[in-house]
Amino acid sequence: MKEENKVVKLHTLGLYGRDDDDDDDSDNSGPWSSINFEHPSTFDTLAMDSKLKKELIEDLDMFLRRRDFYRRVGKAWKRGYLLYGPPGTGKSSLIAAIANYLKFDVDDLELAQIRDDGNLRSLLVSMKNRSILVIEDIDCTVDLTDREDRADSFDSSKPNKDYLTSPMGSGQAVEMSA
Repeated sequence: MKEENKVVKLHTLGLYGRDDDDDDDSDNSGPWSSINFEHPSTFDTLAMDSKLKKELIEDLDMFLRRRDFYRRVGKAWKRGYLLYGPPGTGKSSLIAAIANYLKFDVDDLELAQIRDDGNLRSLLVSMKNRSILVIEDIDCTVDLTDREDRADSFDSSKPNKDYLTSPMGSGQAVEMSA
C-alpha cells in the first residue's frame, strides 16, 4: 500500500528553491515549490497514548484500503483531521509521522496567503495526488472577536467555521487525498 522508497516532499507557496539553482531536491513547478521533507518523526518516536496511536494507524490503513470503494461510490477519497492545542504539543510531529508512514507529500498552506476563493480553488487543484494538506493556524484566519456572545447560540448540528478550534491555542487542519 505504501510506497516504501518514495521521497516525501514538503510543498509551500513559493518559499523554497525560487533562486533557480539546479538542486535535484526541489520541485518548483506551478504555484507550489518544494524541498525534501526530512522530518524524523515516526509513530515509533512519537510521544502519544499507545491506544490512540494504534487507533490512528488503523484509521490510516483503512483509509488506504478504501480508495477503490470511494471511486466506486463516486466520492472523493480523502480523510481529514483537526489538530489543536498550545504550541509545542506535537501537532507538527504528528503530521510528520503520518506523512512518513503513508509516504504522502505535505502541502503547507497559510490561509493568509490566499487572495480569494478562486485562488484557493486553483491551489487545491494544483496539488499532487497522495498528499496531505496542512492549513496552518486556521483559528487565526477567522474573526473570533465576539466568540463569547455567539457561544450561547451555537448549534452543534450546523457547521460553523468560527468554532473549528479550541480556545487553547493554535490549530491545524489536515486533509489527505489522492
